[in-house]
Amino acid sequence: MKRLIRYDFVGFLIASRIPNLLIIGATQYLTAFFLVSEYPQKLNQLTSKGFLMMVVSTVMIAAGGYIINDYYDQKIDMVNRPDKVVIGVLMRRRLALLAHFVLTVGAIALGFYLNPKIGVVHIFSSFFLWYYSNQLRRITIIGNVVIAFLTGLTLLMVCIYLARNEVLVYIYASFAMAIILIREVLKDMEDVKGDSKFGIESLPVIFGIRGAKAFIYLAIGISGAFLISFLITIDIWLVRYYFMALLPIFIWFIYKLIYADRQKDYQSLIRFTDLIIISGLISMILLKSWT
Repeated sequence: MKRLIRYDFVGFLIASRIPNLLIIGATQYLTAFFLVSEYPQKLNQLTSKGFLMMVVSTVMIAAGGYIINDYYDQKIDMVNRPDKVVIGVLMRRRLALLAHFVLTVGAIALGFYLNPKIGVVHIFSSFFLWYYSNQLRRITIIGNVVIAFLTGLTLLMVCIYLARNEVLVYIYASFAMAIILIREVLKDMEDVKGDSKFGIESLPVIFGIRGAKAFIYLAIGISGAFLISFLITIDIWLVRYYFMALLPIFIWFIYKLIYADRQKDYQSLIRFTDLIIISGLISMILLKSWT
């Protein structure tokens, strides 16, 4: 029995994606500290119980979303990545459902305790994370867009909680949405074998790998034009240089994508998008340090 409980706990930690949760928490703190707060308020925000509870509740929603996604994707993952299946192997399925329920309800309750707006956002987010895993995942591109939007919402929640309206936060949130959308399509390309077997109508299943690549090229082009239009309107040179520095990086990314045709290639590109996200967090720190 003790061994079974230990496996469930280890499975819970793996399914919750602890590294991703740490990035989510760090993103909200960095957003508050470097993009939103004025200097006298910074220390208060970092040490505020209320803000910590808001971050914890967001992380709980995300953890519940990861677990329920693994729950519904168990059979697909047995095809795509059999060595990484957690639900049903390390963690019992009914306990996965219980963990999802406890995390979600707890986060929503905590959100309403802090601010009714945060509670409503948590209801919205948790519903679409469940609906994505249950249904939207099967619909071409819709599920990808939902996940990208919910990622950007993680940053916007800081503005909602602090009752601030900051252009920089919208820029970074839009950038995060674009990168995550590209990342999600890359993951679909990596998972095309299992998705096609179980009737998941992902972009690469419906339009093929070439079609999915064309969508990524288009997404990069539109996102680039959108960001340039934003950058023209602001007078913060470091932000401009950061996004301008990404131009040759994305050219290299497109070059690698053109010749990518194996699961290993897509995994490498996915890791690259993770590095871009982390570089975005670092740029937040530099932004306030050099301005």
